[in-house]
Amino acid sequence: MEPRSVLITGCSTGIGYVTAKLLVARGYRVFATARKQVDVDRLIGEGLNGVTLDLADDASIAAAVDQVLGQTDGRLFALLNNGAYGQAGAVEDLPTDVLRTQFEVNLFGWHELTRRVLPSMRRYAEGRIIQVSSIFGITAFKFRGAYCASKFALEGLTDALRMELAGSGIHVSLIEPG
Repeated sequence: MEPRSVLITGCSTGIGYVTAKLLVARGYRVFATARKQVDVDRLIGEGLNGVTLDLADDASIAAAVDQVLGQTDGRLFALLNNGAYGQAGAVEDLPTDVLRTQFEVNLFGWHELTRRVLPSMRRYAEGRIIQVSSIFGITAFKFRGAYCASKFALEGLTDALRMELAGSGIHVSLIEPG
């Protein structure tokens, strides 16, 4: 029996990296993504299935999903949306395009990636989507408005997705570190 396949975003460091290593040790087939090729090469050098993925680029998202599904006969058990970044600064000082970029990576990229893997999960009537939010998704802090706003939005989108997928065999979880 083939091991279950998991796609994890944001594996260059932190939660994504540690989770990728842990799941491999537990027998999962992990596709660990990073935006920079140097990080992907390092992940491959460590024995992971490294995949280039830039959450701010729809073409990169499509290519990564095609690559993963191509290597798993079209079957993906889980998606762990983790890759994100935080733009610090006072709300009044943030240019609107900075806020847009924050949402592009931390919300819209996750949405696009999730939409692209859902057909595979639906085909097999099973799957897991795990969203790594933050304490900043439920509590605002000064000088972190852009990041907080993106995580608050993620919380609402995830709750709606969970309700929409009820009974489908696809389970949605939200983690709020911090």
